[in-house]
Amino acid sequence: MATLAALCLLCAPVIAQNDMTEPIIPFHNLDVSLSAGSTGIGLELSSDISKTVRLRAGFSMMPQWSKDMKFGVQVGDEVEAQYDANGNRVETKFDRLQKRMKELTGYDVDENIYMVGKPRFWNFSLLADVMPLANKHWHVTAGFYWGNAKLADAIVSRDDMTTMLAVGMYNNMYTKAMNQEPFVTMDGIDVYNQDLSDKLIRYGRMKYSLGSMKSTGEQCYTEPDANGIIKAEAIVNNFKPYLGFGYDGRLGKDGDGWKIGVDAGVLFYGGAPHLYTDRTVETVSTDPASGATVYSYTKERVDLTRDVTNYRQNIEGKMKIIKALVVYPVLNVKITKTLF
Repeated sequence: MATLAALCLLCAPVIAQNDMTEPIIPFHNLDVSLSAGSTGIGLELSSDISKTVRLRAGFSMMPQWSKDMKFGVQVGDEVEAQYDANGNRVETKFDRLQKRMKELTGYDVDENIYMVGKPRFWNFSLLADVMPLANKHWHVTAGFYWGNAKLADAIVSRDDMTTMLAVGMYNNMYTKAMNQEPFVTMDGIDVYNQDLSDKLIRYGRMKYSLGSMKSTGEQCYTEPDANGIIKAEAIVNNFKPYLGFGYDGRLGKDGDGWKIGVDAGVLFYGGAPHLYTDRTVETVSTDPASGATVYSYTKERVDLTRDVTNYRQNIEGKMKIIKALVVYPVLNVKITKTLF
């Protein structure tokens, strides 16, 4: 009997709440909240639409911060750096070409470049809280976020722009060498150097390896575009359903309308983010007039998340994180003030 009495006392607030029949006027109150967490900095308005349901509408935006990602340049089919059994650096094609590039362009070519990744997302949100307990501290939440599709992007760092310029110049000369074209035409005179052309072909094309294509197994690599830039974009759905729970409690003891709360849950992306970049595709054709072999190099958009495998070691860990983001974890802390 004592146990039954104790249970009745515990359940009394909930029973009392359920027995209340006095109707509540929707939107009779208004709260404003400032939040910070994994969805960024946010501002939110909320109001009760019944005794147990609260409606929230807000906007959040991720502040700007950056993360560097390192890529190593590859010349032909040889990686940029090699070491012997004793850990001593062994000269590679890149090491030899680095000296040649200094002579040809006047620029130093770094063996590594850094891409700067930055979050770019913002979202509007519409959420409904269901508060099953009489004290209304705990709630379960369902709703959606709607915002831009670009989750983040990455672009080569400013410090590596001279390397990008030199690599672009070299690859342009390499294409001309492969097609036995003059390197430059001055005053109607074609300038061509067979010895230099042969050396460029022996070295191979300068590129940044990403992995291999799932469909063909061929190497997937990228290089600077016509503007001397390498970039990538992480893309998700604009519409993102949300499911979570949370807790709100008084910030002080005097009941002045200030509350502190926590929201936790997940945003559903509809699959792992797409990570798009441009890969370089070599095409070999025959000139119908001369019968000569023609080499051309074009850009093709590729999704690193879905189209590429066997990633280079320096990006493999980052790709595992991106592929794991089928859902996005939400953890926000908020301060709320009741306006009326």
